[in-house]
Amino acid sequence: MSFAVLRLSKLGYPEDTFDINFKLNDNKFVDKWKACLQEAKEKNYKISEPWAMYNISDSIDKEFLKKKLNNLMREIDKVEKVFGIQLHDVNDQDTLNKIHSIFEQHHGKLDTWITNKLFKHKDKEFRNNFSQINQTVHAIEGYGGSPKIRIVWFDLPKNKTFSEDDYDLFTNKRTFGSLYHLYCDVGKNIESLSEDNDNHHHDVVPNIHFSADCVAYFCTDSDEATTVREQTHKNYLTNNKKMLESKGYLTSDKKLTTGRIEIAKLQTDLSEEDFLKQIKRYNNIQSFFLHG
Repeated sequence: MSFAVLRLSKLGYPEDTFDINFKLNDNKFVDKWKACLQEAKEKNYKISEPWAMYNISDSIDKEFLKKKLNNLMREIDKVEKVFGIQLHDVNDQDTLNKIHSIFEQHHGKLDTWITNKLFKHKDKEFRNNFSQINQTVHAIEGYGGSPKIRIVWFDLPKNKTFSEDDYDLFTNKRTFGSLYHLYCDVGKNIESLSEDNDNHHHDVVPNIHFSADCVAYFCTDSDEATTVREQTHKNYLTNNKKMLESKGYLTSDKKLTTGRIEIAKLQTDLSEEDFLKQIKRYNNIQSFFLHG
């Protein structure tokens, strides 16, 4: 299989589609990622957030995201009081950090939520709402930023770990139309900790696990912006060396590598401007599959 195909559609009009084709890179990590995607297909897992087209569709604006987050917390609190707060201002980073901290506390790392009594005797919607809290917080934090499409499967186990060689493939520079692996651990990695000023987080959770979850970015970072971001990460490592060591990480640990692995590159004859105009017409991720 040499291509990944992301099929967009319009809600209510499933026959109106647009395919985004990505040519897969040739390396061992991509082979492992393909195996995860195949597992999602074989087990008939559905894409968990078919709406996750950030900074592309006009329908996903600040008000949409705020209402979504508040509704999710209300629905959870109806079943069991967990959050007890609402977000009134999408620019209130401290409240967003607090909400994420509550999610992180109860969900635990990766699949440890399975043994948490909070989720026992609850229906699947409760678990799904809980997972969407995390994603919606990050969507609000990234609002107004770079256009991107996230493809995630909540039901797919997050139990595959990066090899030492995989970390050498990480890059902090995003290229227009490239498809990258998506951070799937529960917690905050070095990027988030160095940028969010989060006083509520429970633990450092670097890049350890991967799954089929991925993200397509439709922007290109300049070398200057990438250098500035990388320096911010390095400063965080230096300034928090003792804390990281108390968690079992040396600052040289490859698990603290920042960025993401490029999985595939966009194949299109359209200009970047025309491409964005085209996908702006759609608001639903209909499917994602391998081809060729």
